[in-house]
Amino acid sequence: MRQEPVVVLPARLGSTRVKVKNLRKLNGVTLIDNMIGILQKTRTLKNIYINSDSDLFASVAKRNNVKFYHRKPELATSASLIDDYIYDFIKSVQPRYLAVVNPTSPFVSAETLEVAWQYFLDNNFDTLLSCEKIQTHCFYQNKPVNFSIQGKHPRSQDLEPVRALNFAITIWNCDSYLANYEANQYGVYTGKIGFFDIEGFGGIDIDYEEDFQLAEFVARFLTNSEKFEAEYDELIAESVAEGVEFAN
Repeated sequence: MRQEPVVVLPARLGSTRVKVKNLRKLNGVTLIDNMIGILQKTRTLKNIYINSDSDLFASVAKRNNVKFYHRKPELATSASLIDDYIYDFIKSVQPRYLAVVNPTSPFVSAETLEVAWQYFLDNNFDTLLSCEKIQTHCFYQNKPVNFSIQGKHPRSQDLEPVRALNFAITIWNCDSYLANYEANQYGVYTGKIGFFDIEGFGGIDIDYEEDFQLAEFVARFLTNSEKFEAEYDELIAESVAEGVEFAN
């Protein structure tokens, strides 16, 4: 009987933009160990596989008491596509549902991952994609995406948000994925697609070295016992402290 859900942590050894990023430590803990720890705090996302081309991650899996799936070398190059290695995994393991959780989203919470899984189930999606909601004026190829330039400049709070995929968590109905892949040679965007917004620090995705540096600062901030308190110019500080409302 197929288990549900199965969780995959992708961990290709030869990452190009950040060297060996999944084994790099953030605040003293590697990204992949950190994410395993987050998943193990969930109620339902505990059937975990590390999916990697390197046996180094078999050792990581063993020390964390999770499973290891050895990815074929041809599915682990910089030119490899997610559609193909996910298809390979689904065909081999045969889960009913598959959630791919990226170690490069180190601040996503166990609670957020649980909510995403329940949202997927409640809405009977075939695919759920996690996103960062961006509510500002956006252009693509020099053309406005979410507003019109034929008229007065709209307020940002009135815009339809643009959603940028961050892949903190992606969930599929595996039967739908297999059917789409075998018919069309792709599966990531399958069937009824839902979007799940991840806000705040949880939306940080480490793709580049500067992202890792930002994550280091965030990690230090989050582990600092001192709470952040806003400070204001002396011209207005007293009014703020008294609760004066300034919004209009």
